[in-house]
Amino acid sequence: MDATAAGDTPAARARADRQLAALRQENQRLRNILKIAHGAEPPPEQPVLLPPDPGVVTDASPPEAKLALYLRRFAARQDVYAHYWENRQKQTKGWSPVVRHRFRKGTLWDKQPLPLTADVVRAHLDRKDDLFIGLYPLMPDATTWWLAADFDGPAAMLDAHAYAKAASSLGVPVALEISQSGRGVHAWTFFTAPVPAADARAMGTECIHRAMALRGSMPLSSYDRLFPNQDTAPASASGVGNLIAAPLNGKRRYERRTTVFIDMADWEPWPDQWEYLSTLDSLTPR
Repeated sequence: MDATAAGDTPAARARADRQLAALRQENQRLRNILKIAHGAEPPPEQPVLLPPDPGVVTDASPPEAKLALYLRRFAARQDVYAHYWENRQKQTKGWSPVVRHRFRKGTLWDKQPLPLTADVVRAHLDRKDDLFIGLYPLMPDATTWWLAADFDGPAAMLDAHAYAKAASSLGVPVALEISQSGRGVHAWTFFTAPVPAADARAMGTECIHRAMALRGSMPLSSYDRLFPNQDTAPASASGVGNLIAAPLNGKRRYERRTTVFIDMADWEPWPDQWEYLSTLDSLTPR
């Protein structure tokens, strides 16, 4: 396909530049409103700098290649991430942003969230580390690198399978991951470049509707939500949107066989998770 066929013309580039300028202006307007309303301002917009494509990666590949693949596949906000915690004494558990000043009053930005770095992801993947991270897919400019549909409950696998079949009929590639509890499924679609979250969510909604039609009289009772969960950043003091548990957590992968991607033919984890991820199709924005 030549450049003209792909839409890479002077007129198309000029139109894209105008749209980008309008988005930046709107982003600054929202930041000003947030600062006036809450007395706090999120850090400046940070572009996601992806590592070079490592090509086909396997279990036998060096750790650096696996990390590069992970950072490309699961690109998310880099200025904030969450961690999973459990308090066995109080029998409580949940997710919290990782911050520098945990007990400081104020907004998330007042507490100074720590950035999502390669070392953080490396610890998440390490079977000897207790860190289990959550990713925020909604970028500051209201785009996303991937879409995930969440299914939870007794019918999760059947509903996720229907979603994957519906997506396939629309030409949308889907990868299914067993969630940390082992009772839920995340259905992932990856993009070759960031797309507007509203477009990604509209695509996911269409897949849900078609899956419901495939199931006939059986509703998708286990369907919970899409990630990103919003079209644009929430107008709150935090404004980072919802998080999703990151796949391939070291401890859960090896000890519980969860947070892994499965083969829909037999519902068993793919023997080589890295090879599967590196050869999985991605959807172009176009």
